Amino acid sequence: MGKLSTTAKKAILISAGLVVLLCAFFFIFQRNQDTVTQIENQTRQFRNRVNYLSQLQIKVNELQETSEKHQKAVDTYTKEFPCMMTQQKAIYNVYLMMVKSGVRVTAIKPGEAIDFLKEGKIISAEEQQNQVSNTSETEAASPSGIEASPEEQTTVDHMVGKYSSYEIEMTGTMKQIMKALDWVSDNKEHMAVTNTNLNYDVKTGKLTGTININYFELNGNGKPYKEPDVKGISIGTDSIFGVLKN
Repeated sequence: MGKLSTTAKKAILISAGLVVLLCAFFFIFQRNQDTVTQIENQTRQFRNRVNYLSQLQIKVNELQETSEKHQKAVDTYTKEFPCMMTQQKAIYNVYLMMVKSGVRVTAIKPGEAIDFLKEGKIISAEEQQNQVSNTSETEAASPSGIEASPEEQTTVDHMVGKYSSYEIEMTGTMKQIMKALDWVSDNKEHMAVTNTNLNYDVKTGKLTGTININYFELNGNGKPYKEPDVKGISIGTDSIFGVLKN
């Protein structure tokens, strides 16, 4: 076997070198390149995820601020209600209305307490009417939960809102009657005139009849009950609270 010429040896070495390069490219570089591409894709996905979460966090912060503002508004609003409305307090309010307006109150007929808010939901007018019917047919159930301790602080979802309708029989001039209605509508505590039935007396120039006032309470708003001062209230005959001195 003859010896390889120098040119042949060079050709073999070059071919071997090319084979090594090709093997390195396909088995090392190409495989690493695929890994790099996968990592770049993953990095891009993670970057998009980070951007999304960053934007989401901004919205969360904004909602947090809005939620805190709404919570403060809710707390302020719920504190406007008395935690409970006793007959003594309701009658005392009628007395204050009479003093401020000058009307003469001749009779007061208290009504039963009706739920308008329970478990965070407003009770419909139909359901409220059913409460009136059920109360008239059966004895009222003993209070439980927050209704048994209305002065405690709880969340809105657990508060119980009630209203009691009082029928007030009164007499007074048009000006006095309007003052009485304004006193109710402008009161800090939530109350409302729901019905008026007044007749004009030509001889006296006064209006006589009844109005219905709804007194609202919110059990569980954490507002302590304040007993009204009734020491100065006198009881009369023609007028429940006697004759007021001007």
